[in-house]
Amino acid sequence: MLTIQQVKELLNDPNYSDEEIAQIRDEFRSLAEIIFEKWQEEKGIKIDD
Repeated sequence: MLTIQQVKELLNDPNYSDEEIAQIRDEFRSLAEIIFEKWQEEKGIKIDD
């Protein structure tokens, strides 16, 4: 997982608080998981939870 500092550097916007950055990071991670799971479904890859 990316650190708060890494996300700050990626966003390059000093106006975000650490709490906002953590929320953005967490929401992007959730989105990435959904996209990855959809890709796996399309490729027919089965993953056991």
